[in-house]
Amino acid sequence: MKPQLFLQVLTAGVIAVGSVATIIAPSKAEAKTYFCESDNGIWTTFAKNYNNQKIPVIRWVKNLGNYTPQKRCQAVSTRFQSAYEQGILNYLTTGISGRQAVICAASQYGGPCSQLLFTLKSHHDASSVLQNLVEIGYKARGPILQSEDASSQIYIDMNALLNKKELQGNN
Repeated sequence: MKPQLFLQVLTAGVIAVGSVATIIAPSKAEAKTYFCESDNGIWTTFAKNYNNQKIPVIRWVKNLGNYTPQKRCQAVSTRFQSAYEQGILNYLTTGISGRQAVICAASQYGGPCSQLLFTLKSHHDASSVLQNLVEIGYKARGPILQSEDASSQIYIDMNALLNKKELQGNN
């Protein structure tokens, strides 16, 4: 009789553990803040804000070298998410990597690039691309804090976007 009881308890335990694992697994997927999706046929890097609403960050429409818009979207979205998880995606700023203009994450205002997010085409000015990203703030909640120091290095506060409780407009 005791072996049967043991088997019943063991079976119930395995079922309970399996149920918990099934419940926990989807929450990891839902925890993504930055991700890539096709939006009306255009590959787009999105951010989820405080209210779990999707905000388009970058729409990828052109190839860059061997990268299609889909591949670039996936790679850059992964970099955004990685920088966010590491706590260094507090600001977007500009930099140079291998003589190429880049947009990168900075952990603090006035700080250096902590992680490259994406490379720009050679004829693009990094500061003007960063200025265009400011539009995220206007669509999402009004202007994102944008500052320039004496060297004209631009820093855009990404936490202002994600921590805002209310959205203006339809996204």
